[in-house]
Amino acid sequence: MGMFNNVDVGGGLSDFWAYIRAPRPHRWASWGLAVVLPLVIFYGFSEHLIRTEEPKAQIIYFENWSADRSDAEIRAEWVARAKETTRANAEKRAEYQRLADMMGVAYDSAEADKVTRETLGEAEAAAAKQKKPVPVQRSTLAERAARGSPSQVAD
Repeated sequence: MGMFNNVDVGGGLSDFWAYIRAPRPHRWASWGLAVVLPLVIFYGFSEHLIRTEEPKAQIIYFENWSADRSDAEIRAEWVARAKETTRANAEKRAEYQRLADMMGVAYDSAEADKVTRETLGEAEAAAAKQKKPVPVQRSTLAERAARGSPSQVAD
């Protein structure tokens, strides 16, 4: 707190005014640049980063199902969505099981696998646990050029 006890605002302002009034060769060009540059930057931000007009509300109508569908159709759609979710969960669980096996961690999914077999059936549950083949990614010419020739890589 002792640093701000002897503040001389008037002296500082008079020194600043004397500095401004001193004749220097490029004084007006420097002042012009010092004023115009921030104005250009603020104008650029206001034009390109801040949205000035709000987007208009759009109403998009769509129909997902017919109004006269029966309860059996509704239930069949529910069951199909539930089976798809169960299949996706079984695939993810199988990936976690493979990861746990690689890391040597105990991971028990017996109860969840039982529910999957009850929901999907034996064949689909076994298919969901199978490892999906990874598609082969071919390198582009630019990637091969960046790696260098095989003789350079082997060195």
